[in-house]
Amino acid sequence: MSDFVDTLGRARAHIEAALIARAMEDAAFREMLKADPHAALKQLMGNDPIPSLKIRVIEEAAGEITLVLPRSIAEDELPDELLDLASGGISFSSFLPPGGFHGETSWKNLCPKK
Repeated sequence: MSDFVDTLGRARAHIEAALIARAMEDAAFREMLKADPHAALKQLMGNDPIPSLKIRVIEEAAGEITLVLPRSIAEDELPDELLDLASGGISFSSFLPPGGFHGETSWKNLCPKK
């Protein structure tokens, strides 16, 4: 389970980095991301990998730092939002936009072994 959680963490980090990079260079995309994160994900990736997942976007104000603490997941617990992944209902390729991120086209390139 630890490898699974690590892989999901790396996938999340890549998706977040791609969303932030796009939002920093495209004001219209930034507004869409704040108003409708699922629509922004779909535009960036070509699909919305987990439509039922609640996504909150918070924009920092000047003089402010936002620290997000991810939910802690016990080794023997699988969160409800990941049950589809574990049961084979969604593949990891659902998280890749057509052509990958920044020219990367495979999970092997995106999430290399340590």
